[in-house]
Amino acid sequence: MWQRWHGFLSRHVVSVLFISALAAAASATDLPVKIVPIGFAGPLSEINARNGRNAAILAIEEINKGVPRINGQAVIFELVEQDDKADPRIAEYIARYFAGSKAIGVVGHWTSNATVAAAPIYNEAGMAQVSPASWSRGFTEKSFKTAFQILGTDDAGLAYAADYLVREQQLKRVFVLDDGAYLGTSMADYLSAHVKAAGGEIVYRTSVNGKTSDFNAPLQKAQQVKPDLIFFSGRVIQSDVLARNLHRFNLSAKLLITGSVVTGNFLRNAEKINISLMAILPSTPMEKRPGVVALQKKYMERFNMEMLPFAAYAYDSVHVLVAAAKKANSLDRGKIVDALHEIKYSGITGTISFDANGTLLKPAYTLYSMEQQKWVPLRVFTAK
Repeated sequence: MWQRWHGFLSRHVVSVLFISALAAAASATDLPVKIVPIGFAGPLSEINARNGRNAAILAIEEINKGVPRINGQAVIFELVEQDDKADPRIAEYIARYFAGSKAIGVVGHWTSNATVAAAPIYNEAGMAQVSPASWSRGFTEKSFKTAFQILGTDDAGLAYAADYLVREQQLKRVFVLDDGAYLGTSMADYLSAHVKAAGGEIVYRTSVNGKTSDFNAPLQKAQQVKPDLIFFSGRVIQSDVLARNLHRFNLSAKLLITGSVVTGNFLRNAEKINISLMAILPSTPMEKRPGVVALQKKYMERFNMEMLPFAAYAYDSVHVLVAAAKKANSLDRGKIVDALHEIKYSGITGTISFDANGTLLKPAYTLYSMEQQKWVPLRVFTAK
């Protein structure tokens, strides 16, 4: 009952704010106000995607307060959300829906497999797709003109991490484990290649089912091969289970994980973790960015919950789409795409501009270490 009421209440509050913005825009001009949809797609049953959706709503509300105009026309932006359930087939269906709608662009999708699956459909429709959380190199390597990656790629981030861990930390014997999914497998492939390039050795490579909580078999193998470093690329819930079970096998190896793990929520579940744990993220430390700190405060006031790291990129994704529309002075999809290729936007996550493939220029990555139940930046890598 509470979930249904909370959902109704959230939609009601959004509607009131939307109507208030509409009234403000109407009072500021004698011209009719145009409603401009922006799509949002992700697995909304998952906390990270819901966090991103909420941050996108905050961005929409802030933009509308300024009573924006495009080509002299007063406009009100509206977020239209769709739940892709992290399923590539559903993502394709949603992409076709947005392509046939009046949306000027889409913030999404959230997971790499869904993002990559939807990309050719948006490209065919000439519609900008800005992904706030997918850092798979596979998203932009196909050179779709409409694909924009607001994060650095997994390939580049893992290259930095592998070089540092193998050469400087002397963690040369690496055990590679993935969840068998699109992103997990590709990240494991990249990490393996970069470890070898740095002079390290892959002592074992295997996959687990993406829904399993049983890591006994791979950890028993790790006991035999005695790695210096175990790398796991998979969903957050599995990373948590793996980290909490590693000590049972008396392994001295350090563990490197990926994804949305550098959060208070992960730490609250980490009481039994007494191993050396690291995580690689495609961003600079958020706590050192004043704009992010201010956004976290506004987010807490608006939604009464913690803002997770990737939500800031959803916030910036909305702003950069609107900035492109303003730069083009048009709501035409093609002109917005062209403007995104030329834009240099100062977002709260950093400066946002793209190369010809839509890949973020000069991305940054942070390698974190968990110390005394806190995530501490160990090394920040910045592309030249």
